[in-house]
Amino acid sequence: MTLNFDVNKIRHVLRGEINGSVRLLVLLACAAAVWLGGYWVSGMARSASSRLTLTQSHYAEISRLAAEFRNLSPNSAAGEDIDIILAFAQISTRIELAGRVSRVSHSPDGRRSVVEINRMYAEELTEMIHELSVRGIEVISAEIFTIPAAGERLFRLNLTIGTEA
Repeated sequence: MTLNFDVNKIRHVLRGEINGSVRLLVLLACAAAVWLGGYWVSGMARSASSRLTLTQSHYAEISRLAAEFRNLSPNSAAGEDIDIILAFAQISTRIELAGRVSRVSHSPDGRRSVVEINRMYAEELTEMIHELSVRGIEVISAEIFTIPAAGERLFRLNLTIGTEA
């Protein structure tokens, strides 16, 4: 069997001048479309699989940290345990600071937390300090920076809050 490719015959096939050549071209186009569709679907599946794996690892890390945090036992001098993190979360939700709290870190003994808040108004600051003191939480140290913004004075805060031992 000898294969002989003649350029003129290929031109006739591409132009559709030979019987069945149109069906051949349509078949080749459909095969290419199916192959490209399969390639696209497999790429989407790989992407979804990698996102799922990443989400699962994030969830496992958060679950581990939550369990570790629950096992911490803060010791209060008055014999009453004050959950500083829960109290601050409730206050920041009530004052609507959640989007402006950029950092919260906790001491290993659970009696102190460092909080960084951006773009806070003076009224919000006084209300937050009042709410903390009502719940038995003190501001141990504070760094307060002013931010000029459109004729108003906003604050950026680095607070250490907690209970004194």
